[in-house]
Amino acid sequence: MADIIEFGKKAQSLKSVRDADERARKIEALRKIIQCQRCAMKCAKCGVQIDREGREPARYVLPFRFCQNCQEEYDEYRERLEKRTLLPRYYWHNELWMAAWNSWIEHQKTLDEYRLSKEFLQLLREVEELTQ
Repeated sequence: MADIIEFGKKAQSLKSVRDADERARKIEALRKIIQCQRCAMKCAKCGVQIDREGREPARYVLPFRFCQNCQEEYDEYRERLEKRTLLPRYYWHNELWMAAWNSWIEHQKTLDEYRLSKEFLQLLREVEELTQ
């Protein structure tokens, strides 16, 4: 009979370890999605740290913050997309460069949609309950 009780304690101990692991995974998933991907201190495209001083306001209302280089590239991307400029500033800003920017923008839109999905919102609620 003592072996059965010990087995129950062992099973409960393993369950609490699994629960702690799952809780840690949930919190880490949220940290990556909320804190890391939308960090106001780094460029949304290349990840370089952004100096808050001396920055002019963004020309477009977007949820992205760019460093100076990525902002210039984004400006050209927008101009070419809107057909205001047909020739690239630099020869390497070719059609594949345009496709890469378009792909990045689409990726960002998909991440925004994911953040609004019922499953992600459920994860938010679960982590909120865990931290109360």
